Amino acid sequence: MLFNSSSQPTLLSRVRQHSLWLALTLFLLFSGMTLFIVFALEDAVFKDQLKQTYHVIQQGGSLPANMTLVTQTDTFTLSDSEQLKYFEFDAHFGEFNQGDQHFHFMKTDLGVLLLNSSELGIISRAIDDILVILLLMLLPTLLLTYWFSNKLSAKALQPFSKIHHAIASEHLHINEFKAALCDIEEQDIQVIAKKLVTALEQKTHLLQQQIAFNQGMAHEIRTPLQVMSHSMELISASTPEVASLKSYHRLDKAIARMHRISSALLWLTSDAEEQHTTQVRHILDTVLSESQALIALHQIDVRINEPDPLNALKLPVPETVLELVILNLLTNVIHHCQTSEADKYWQISISPSQIRFCNPTVQTPDETSTHENFGLGLQLVTALMDKFNVGFEAQHNNQVFSVSLSIKKPGP
Repeated sequence: MLFNSSSQPTLLSRVRQHSLWLALTLFLLFSGMTLFIVFALEDAVFKDQLKQTYHVIQQGGSLPANMTLVTQTDTFTLSDSEQLKYFEFDAHFGEFNQGDQHFHFMKTDLGVLLLNSSELGIISRAIDDILVILLLMLLPTLLLTYWFSNKLSAKALQPFSKIHHAIASEHLHINEFKAALCDIEEQDIQVIAKKLVTALEQKTHLLQQQIAFNQGMAHEIRTPLQVMSHSMELISASTPEVASLKSYHRLDKAIARMHRISSALLWLTSDAEEQHTTQVRHILDTVLSESQALIALHQIDVRINEPDPLNALKLPVPETVLELVILNLLTNVIHHCQTSEADKYWQISISPSQIRFCNPTVQTPDETSTHENFGLGLQLVTALMDKFNVGFEAQHNNQVFSVSLSIKKPGP
């Protein structure tokens, strides 16, 4: 279609669309001017006939059959609509309708000379043919305008298209982006592009600093974690009665969680491309088993729905990372399941392509509260899932907070 009604228009499509509207407007304007000029030429012919006839009767000649000289003009009155419709610049000439007949007149010192132009109007009889010709010209005009606007807009927006192609590429490289700017001659586009380059360089530098900080923190944490783990083992070996204390178990779980966080940060900042296949149900059972006391303490009803256990869901995520994500989701349920003790639940639905976690909440659904629901932050969990190409979605709906992890479909 010539007029594209896409819900997400581009700058190029907008230029083409507005060019077509401009062409259509100009076509209608010039068509109206053409009709006006044609009728004006016909009026000029009738005026010339009236003038010639007036000169003839001044010299004693007779009137033609279609003309009449009227001295009493009381019977001929022009309404305001006719005066507006048949507007004349010269006050001595005019035209009007009376019944089924159309008249042109000229005011003279002898009276009003009337010309019955009902049968003389060539343009009036040929108006249908004129309109057909104009309509036939409309389609090629629009096609030509579309072709011309397409070429013109593509040429005019070529610098913008280069910037868009460079930025929209899947793997953006600053050096390639700078190279694309060398061919741009337009000064205003260059200013915008340079601002974009500066912003991208700053973002890249900040991201590199953040990655280096995360890697450093993850490595630095591992040494004291190993010391803490060995110390816990020595304490349990030397003093067996300590291992039965709740405080000992809480400390042991805290150390295990710190190990998971450290490993996840290392995975997040690693450039290594490794293949992982993790049984989701196995990791889920492990986390629930380790957290059984915590679940019982907060009276959370864990409901697992897996219609097809034989076709188990597998995600391309390391076990440590998936354990960390599921633990954070459980922590979210504990801290933000704002319902009565009897109504607390954690609904887990597993399908061959997705695992979905749901819990009730009466919290006002907004982006800020959603980010605060996670111990590590929603951004980090999202980044971990994106790192391993796993779909992640969190949303509020009817006082239910849900999170889903799904296998992404391969691109075309």
